Parts: sequence; C-alpha cells; structure tokens
Amino acid sequence: MYVIIIKQWTIYKAMLAFLVLALFSCAPKKINQSTFSNLYKKGQHDFNDKFIIYHLNDSVSKLFFDFSNERFLYKKADTNAHYYSNIKVFLKIKSVDDLNLVKDTSSLIIYDKQDHNLSKQLSGSLLFKLKKGTSYYIDIDIRDINKKVNYTSTVFSDKTTRFLRQNFLISNNNGDIFFSSHYKPNEKVVVHTNINKDTSYQIDCFNSNFNLASPPFSSEPMPHFSYKPDSSYLLSTNNQKLEILLSKKGFYHLKTNHTTKDGVTFFVFDSVFPKLKNTEKMILATRYVMAKKEFDGCMASNNKKECIDKFWLDIGGNTDKAKELIKKYYGRVQEANILFTSFKEGWKTDRGMIYIIFGPPNKVSKTKNEEIWTYGEIDNSNSIIFYFVKVINPFTDNDYYLQRNETLKEPWYQAVDSWRQGKIYLGK
Repeated sequence: MYVIIIKQWTIYKAMLAFLVLALFSCAPKKINQSTFSNLYKKGQHDFNDKFIIYHLNDSVSKLFFDFSNERFLYKKADTNAHYYSNIKVFLKIKSVDDLNLVKDTSSLIIYDKQDHNLSKQLSGSLLFKLKKGTSYYIDIDIRDINKKVNYTSTVFSDKTTRFLRQNFLISNNNGDIFFSSHYKPNEKVVVHTNINKDTSYQIDCFNSNFNLASPPFSSEPMPHFSYKPDSSYLLSTNNQKLEILLSKKGFYHLKTNHTTKDGVTFFVFDSVFPKLKNTEKMILATRYVMAKKEFDGCMASNNKKECIDKFWLDIGGNTDKAKELIKKYYGRVQEANILFTSFKEGWKTDRGMIYIIFGPPNKVSKTKNEEIWTYGEIDNSNSIIFYFVKVINPFTDNDYYLQRNETLKEPWYQAVDSWRQGKIYLGK
C-alpha cells in the first residue's frame, strides 16, 4: 500500500516565452539533439521498469508505471514508525521539434510502506498535460530520495491524430494493464478508448516471418514492407468493451478509420519471448558470428543442439569459456528483444544486430528522426559511429534502419573476429 502526492504545473508562460525569444533570437541555433550516456546500458534495464502512455482527451494524458521496489531504500521516520520509501517520479515533456526545450513538467511523490507480504512491484499513474497535434519525448526521472539515487528513462509519445496507438489502453479481463505490445499466443486482450467511440473496427492480420538484418556494409536496398494483410475481419464492441483473441503468432493491427492505416498493433511472438524458445532459434540468432557454411550445417543437422554447442565450444576453447560466451551472447539477444522489437523480434533488427555484436554504445544521440550510436569518444576519429534513421510505419514507433556504409566493413569484421577468438566484444 502506498500514498501518492501529485504536483502538476506549467513551466513556460506566455510572458516568459516572449522574454526568452527576445533574448535569444539573435543567438546561434542549437542542434535539435539530445545525447544519452546510458540509454541502452544493461544496468538501466535490470529493474524492468515499465511505462505506457494513454491519451484521455485532446489536452490531458496519463502515464501508467510499474517498477520494482527492491532497489529503493526504506527508512523509519522515527523509532515507532514503519519503514517507508520516499520516491519522486518527475516528468519532463519535450517536443520532438525542439528536444532542448522543456514544454511542461509533472511529478508525484510515493511513500511506500514496507511489507514483506506485499508485491515487490509499485504500480500507479500520473496525469500530465499534452496538447494534440505533435509528438513528444518524455524524460522520466525516478528519484530515491532516501538513497539519493536517480533512475532515468525516456518514452516517446505521439499525439498527432486520434487514431494512433496511445489513444487506446490495453488490459486483460481483470483490468490489469498490459505495458508491452508483445503478447503470447491465445492471449485475450480488452481495448479501452475515450477518444475513439467507433462501434465498428477492422483488424488486419499479418504473418511474422521476417529476415534478420544484413551486415552494416551491405549494398542491399532497404527492404520495403508492403501493407497487405494475410486476412482481415470486422469487430464490434461488446458492453462498451472491445475484446480480441490473439489466437496465433504474427501481428494484429486494429484500425478505427478505414481512410488511414493508423491504429494499435498487437505483436504475438513465442510464449517465452523475449527469451529464445528452442535450439533452432539459437542457431538463427548466431548467424551474425557464423560463417555461411557453419550456419547451413547447423540448420541441416539432425542434432542441432550438439552442433550449436560444438560451435561455442570450438571458439571458446573450453567448457567454462564457452558457457561464458553463450551467456553473454544470448543475453544480448534477449536485451535486443526487450529494447528494439518492432514488427519483428529485436535481435533481427538493425539496432539489435549492432547491439549484439558491439554491445551497448558509449553514447546515443537522438533527433526527431534519427539515432546516432558512438562507440568510443565523441569527435574522436577512431570512434565507430552508426546512423539509424526512423522508419515511419503504422505499427510501431520503434522501427529504425541503419545507414549502411562500406567503411563499416572493417570494424564489423574486427568485432566478429573478436567473438570467434573467444573474446566478448565490448566496443571501444
């Protein structure tokens, strides 16, 4: 049980905005870019913090959160009191058109009473103002006031039209919120929406058998996804609720307006996702460090487990080293699934491929339509830089395509050779 105190305010009033414009109208224009040192570092995701945004109306939105309380310090206010945490959740809302400008803020304080019989998760929500017509990045700062430690995350919010996915809230029949867009086969979901009151919806169904990413120096053109569903059907509300059975793997795209492809998408992967399900999946995910002959041989083998075990044993040199390589490599595969899954599993994506082979980048710079990953020091000519361009599609905001370049061939092969020599590659 915890108590929440909410504070909300608007930072930039009209007079302040006028003064800022007057003072800085002649100053050089800053690059619309934010840089993060730890955005994809593993430690940032160890606690599995979950956030989701739901637009209540044209001016107000709500952030739902769910995170572990194990990291927080609980203290006694006096000798007779119980132990309590003191946590501040602070939001900074930034328009994607100017990431250096904070448009608004919102915050809440959580006092959580320590009780060993209760859940180790803290769940709740926070209202904040968000005008329609644009997109936003929302920085989430979780401050453990007792411990004086901060945990940070960033989420993307799109409020350009009422047909987009954040205008829908997804739960199960018990009202528990789904924080992920990834579901298990035969899972049933309930869709809620305040903004869209349509009584009829269309669901387009797609099979999901996509190829893994090609090497970063490949000259192959960017793959084009043709919006052609394998099947479609109409769905009506039942007692003001919209229930959908996700019966098989693939993805389901719910549309409320037949003149646009915008809507909410449900991705159905293996029941153990984001982990890998079987040996064949392990072989597929190892393709980035396997020669074609090795890969084809393992896929054709009658004993695939023995084949993939032998691969890691050969490059590790002994059982202990092989186990260490396996743990690290497939750990990165799982992390890629958590971080980079779009309409295909994260390990198959361009960012997933680079993350698995090179590890987390030292720096990530984000603009409205691009991510720039730097391995090494910024502005150092020896650093390795990858440019990822955001791909606009109706299914996900998490789809990025790598700008491939011949100059990336040498660092790619150096990283792959490091793995094949039994060394876990850590970038530079």
